[in-house]
Amino acid sequence: MSDTRQIQNICGQLERGEIDNAQFLEQFTRELAERIGCSRAGVWIFVETSNGRALRCAAMYDASRDMMVAAPDMVGAEVARYFEALMRDGCIVAPDALTHPATAGLDGDYLERHDVRSLLDVCFSVNGVLFGTFSCEQVGHAVNWAPRQLQLLRKIGSRASLALVHAIHADADTAPGTLWEPSAPNRLATMPMPLDDQRKKP
Repeated sequence: MSDTRQIQNICGQLERGEIDNAQFLEQFTRELAERIGCSRAGVWIFVETSNGRALRCAAMYDASRDMMVAAPDMVGAEVARYFEALMRDGCIVAPDALTHPATAGLDGDYLERHDVRSLLDVCFSVNGVLFGTFSCEQVGHAVNWAPRQLQLLRKIGSRASLALVHAIHADADTAPGTLWEPSAPNRLATMPMPLDDQRKKP
Protein backbone atom coordinates (compact mmCIF):
# COMPACT_ATOMS: atom_id res chain seq x y z
CA MET A 1 0.00 0.00 0.00
CA SER A 2 1.31 3.47 -0.85
CA ASP A 3 2.44 5.78 1.93
CA THR A 4 -0.74 7.86 1.88
CA ARG A 5 -3.32 5.34 0.65
CA GLN A 6 -4.48 4.37 4.14
CA ILE A 7 -4.65 8.04 5.15
CA GLN A 8 -6.92 8.64 2.16
CA ASN A 9 -9.06 5.66 3.18
CA ILE A 10 -9.46 7.03 6.72
CA CYS A 11 -10.43 10.47 5.37
CA GLY A 12 -12.96 8.83 3.07
CA GLN A 13 -14.53 6.92 5.96
CA LEU A 14 -15.04 10.17 7.85
CA GLU A 15 -16.57 11.89 4.83
CA ARG A 16 -18.98 8.99 4.29
CA GLY A 17 -19.99 8.94 7.96
CA GLU A 18 -18.57 5.45 8.52
CA ILE A 19 -16.52 6.69 11.49
CA ASP A 20 -17.04 9.62 13.84
CA ASN A 21 -14.64 12.46 14.58
CA ALA A 22 -13.00 10.78 17.58
CA GLN A 23 -12.48 7.54 15.66
CA PHE A 24 -11.02 9.49 12.76
CA LEU A 25 -8.50 11.33 14.96
CA GLU A 26 -7.40 8.10 16.63
CA GLN A 27 -7.02 6.19 13.37
CA PHE A 28 -5.25 9.12 11.74
CA THR A 29 -2.66 9.59 14.49
CA ARG A 30 -2.05 5.83 14.71
CA GLU A 31 -1.42 5.69 10.98
CA LEU A 32 0.75 8.81 11.16
CA ALA A 33 2.99 7.22 13.80
CA GLU A 34 3.32 4.06 11.73
CA ARG A 35 3.99 5.82 8.42
CA ILE A 36 6.62 8.18 9.85
CA GLY A 37 8.06 5.64 12.27
CA CYS A 38 7.97 7.64 15.50
CA SER A 39 7.08 7.04 19.14
CA ARG A 40 4.21 9.53 19.32
CA ALA A 41 2.15 11.33 16.70
CA GLY A 42 -0.25 14.17 17.29
CA VAL A 43 -2.38 16.91 15.80
CA TRP A 44 -2.14 20.36 17.39
CA ILE A 45 -4.27 23.37 16.55
CA PHE A 46 -3.56 27.08 16.97
CA VAL A 47 -5.89 28.84 19.41
CA GLU A 48 -6.09 32.26 20.99
CA THR A 49 -6.28 32.28 24.79
CA SER A 50 -6.29 34.95 27.48
CA ASN A 51 -2.54 34.35 27.74
CA GLY A 52 -1.95 34.75 24.01
CA ARG A 53 -1.51 32.36 21.12
CA ALA A 54 -1.31 28.70 22.12
CA LEU A 55 -1.00 25.20 20.72
CA ARG A 56 -3.80 22.86 21.79
CA CYS A 57 -3.56 19.11 21.33
CA ALA A 58 -6.53 17.74 19.39
CA ALA A 59 -5.23 14.14 19.42
CA MET A 60 -2.04 12.32 20.46
CA TYR A 61 -1.24 8.65 19.95
CA ASP A 62 1.56 7.01 21.96
CA ALA A 63 2.83 3.95 20.09
CA SER A 64 4.89 2.65 23.02
CA ARG A 65 1.74 2.46 25.15
CA ASP A 66 -0.60 1.75 22.21
CA MET A 67 -3.12 4.30 23.39
CA MET A 68 -4.33 7.85 22.97
CA VAL A 69 -2.87 10.23 25.54
CA ALA A 70 -3.52 13.77 26.68
CA ALA A 71 -1.13 16.70 26.30
CA PRO A 72 -1.34 20.17 27.88
CA ASP A 73 -1.67 23.44 26.01
CA MET A 74 1.60 25.07 25.02
CA VAL A 75 1.29 28.78 25.65
CA GLY A 76 3.27 31.84 26.64
CA ALA A 77 6.65 33.34 25.90
CA GLU A 78 8.37 29.94 25.94
CA VAL A 79 6.66 28.92 22.69
CA ALA A 80 7.25 32.21 20.84
CA ARG A 81 10.31 30.92 18.97
CA TYR A 82 8.40 27.74 18.06
CA PHE A 83 5.64 29.82 16.44
CA GLU A 84 8.16 32.05 14.68
CA ALA A 85 9.94 29.06 13.16
CA LEU A 86 6.69 27.50 11.98
CA MET A 87 5.51 30.75 10.41
CA ARG A 88 8.85 31.27 8.69
CA ASP A 89 9.67 27.74 7.51
CA GLY A 90 6.41 25.80 7.68
CA CYS A 91 8.16 23.02 9.59
CA ILE A 92 10.49 22.28 12.48
CA VAL A 93 13.09 19.53 12.13
CA ALA A 94 14.66 19.04 15.55
CA PRO A 95 16.88 15.95 15.96
CA ASP A 96 17.75 17.28 19.43
CA ALA A 97 14.59 18.95 20.68
CA LEU A 98 16.21 19.96 23.97
CA THR A 99 18.73 22.25 22.27
CA HIS A 100 17.05 23.22 18.99
CA PRO A 101 16.38 27.01 18.97
CA ALA A 102 12.70 26.57 18.11
CA THR A 103 11.91 23.85 20.65
CA ALA A 104 14.25 24.38 23.60
CA GLY A 105 11.67 26.72 25.16
CA LEU A 106 9.24 23.80 25.43
CA ASP A 107 11.66 21.94 27.71
CA GLY A 108 10.29 22.71 31.15
CA ASP A 109 6.62 22.28 30.26
CA TYR A 110 6.63 19.34 27.93
CA LEU A 111 9.78 17.71 26.55
CA GLU A 112 11.51 16.48 29.72
CA ARG A 113 8.31 15.30 31.36
CA HIS A 114 7.53 13.04 28.38
CA ASP A 115 11.19 12.23 27.58
CA VAL A 116 10.77 13.64 24.08
CA ARG A 117 14.21 13.82 22.45
CA SER A 118 13.37 14.64 18.81
CA LEU A 119 10.55 16.53 17.08
CA LEU A 120 9.36 16.73 13.49
CA ASP A 121 6.49 19.19 13.05
CA VAL A 122 4.80 20.40 9.86
CA CYS A 123 2.12 23.11 9.55
CA PHE A 124 -1.15 22.50 7.80
CA SER A 125 -3.63 25.04 6.49
CA VAL A 126 -7.04 25.25 4.85
CA ASN A 127 -7.82 27.92 2.27
CA GLY A 128 -4.50 29.50 3.07
CA VAL A 129 -5.30 29.94 6.76
CA LEU A 130 -2.73 28.37 9.08
CA PHE A 131 -4.66 25.94 11.25
CA GLY A 132 -2.25 23.71 13.18
CA THR A 133 0.57 21.20 13.02
CA PHE A 134 1.25 17.53 12.63
CA SER A 135 3.78 16.56 15.27
CA CYS A 136 5.99 13.48 15.31
CA GLU A 137 7.92 12.83 18.51
CA GLN A 138 10.69 10.39 19.33
CA VAL A 139 10.83 9.32 22.97
CA GLY A 140 13.82 7.94 24.86
CA HIS A 141 16.50 8.60 22.25
CA ALA A 142 17.24 11.16 19.57
CA VAL A 143 16.85 10.48 15.84
CA ASN A 144 18.06 12.27 12.74
CA TRP A 145 14.91 12.78 10.71
CA ALA A 146 15.35 11.76 7.08
CA PRO A 147 14.27 14.01 4.18
CA ARG A 148 11.85 11.25 3.17
CA GLN A 149 10.06 11.54 6.53
CA LEU A 150 9.66 15.30 6.17
CA GLN A 151 8.41 14.96 2.60
CA LEU A 152 5.95 12.25 3.62
CA LEU A 153 4.63 14.32 6.52
CA ARG A 154 4.02 17.24 4.15
CA LYS A 155 2.30 14.93 1.68
CA ILE A 156 0.06 13.53 4.40
CA GLY A 157 -0.79 17.09 5.41
CA SER A 158 -1.91 18.00 1.92
CA ARG A 159 -4.13 14.90 1.79
CA ALA A 160 -5.71 15.17 5.22
CA SER A 161 -5.90 18.84 6.23
CA LEU A 162 -9.49 19.42 5.12
CA ALA A 163 -10.75 16.26 6.84
CA LEU A 164 -8.90 17.26 10.00
CA VAL A 165 -10.55 20.66 10.08
CA HIS A 166 -13.96 19.01 9.72
CA ALA A 167 -13.14 16.53 12.48
CA ILE A 168 -11.87 19.16 14.91
CA HIS A 169 -14.24 22.02 14.07
CA ALA A 170 -17.38 20.82 12.38
CA ASP A 171 -18.54 24.42 11.94
CA ALA A 172 -15.30 25.69 10.43
CA ASP A 173 -15.63 27.55 7.12
CA THR A 174 -13.75 25.47 4.58
CA ALA A 175 -15.37 26.85 1.45
CA PRO A 176 -12.91 28.17 -1.15
CA GLY A 177 -11.95 31.80 -0.80
CA THR A 178 -12.35 34.39 -3.54
CA LEU A 179 -8.85 35.65 -4.19
CA TRP A 180 -5.59 34.82 -2.46
CA GLU A 181 -2.55 36.98 -1.98
CA PRO A 182 0.61 35.35 -0.57
CA SER A 183 1.75 37.17 2.57
CA ALA A 184 4.33 34.72 3.97
CA PRO A 185 5.93 31.45 2.81
CA ASN A 186 3.24 29.30 4.38
CA ARG A 187 0.28 31.64 4.78
CA LEU A 188 -2.26 33.20 2.45
CA ALA A 189 -4.73 35.94 3.18
CA THR A 190 -7.98 36.76 1.49
CA MET A 191 -7.99 40.01 -0.42
CA PRO A 192 -11.49 41.16 -1.46
CA MET A 193 -11.53 43.21 -4.64
CA PRO A 194 -14.26 45.76 -5.47
CA LEU A 195 -16.30 45.41 -8.63
CA ASP A 196 -15.59 47.85 -11.45
CA ASP A 197 -18.72 49.90 -10.80
CA GLN A 198 -17.75 50.28 -7.14
CA ARG A 199 -14.39 51.84 -7.82
CA LYS A 200 -13.98 55.56 -7.64
CA LYS A 201 -14.08 57.20 -11.01
CA PRO A 202 -11.60 59.95 -11.92
